[in-house]
Amino acid sequence: MEDQLIQVLANTQQAAEGLRIQAELDLKRAQTNPAFPLSLANIGRHTSVSVEIRQAALFTLRRFIESHWSGENDDGPTIPIADDVKDQIRPLVLDLALNFEGERKIKTAARYDVCCLPTLSCS
Repeated sequence: MEDQLIQVLANTQQAAEGLRIQAELDLKRAQTNPAFPLSLANIGRHTSVSVEIRQAALFTLRRFIESHWSGENDDGPTIPIADDVKDQIRPLVLDLALNFEGERKIKTAARYDVCCLPTLSCS
């Protein structure tokens, strides 16, 4: 799934409106896959992927977590995130935010993700 998401994230950044709109729809559809949030976290860690795509993955992960972590929002039930996936995401994002030796932009994006994880604090 990661390779497909990398391409979709790249397409969301294209100037061509048709390609960008299709990519946004593909990204919305991909959210229903249980592997979606973990795949985004893993993309954020891939040093072989461009910084822009990694940032997009972490931004998308943050939005997804904000909307779906609890299983409900103002609009009702959301796409559930399995507890075992949550348990895998927490240390990955935390490691990116605190220990990652790579690009500063990625570390910063991961810090925003840490702040939206309900069991972690930004203080």
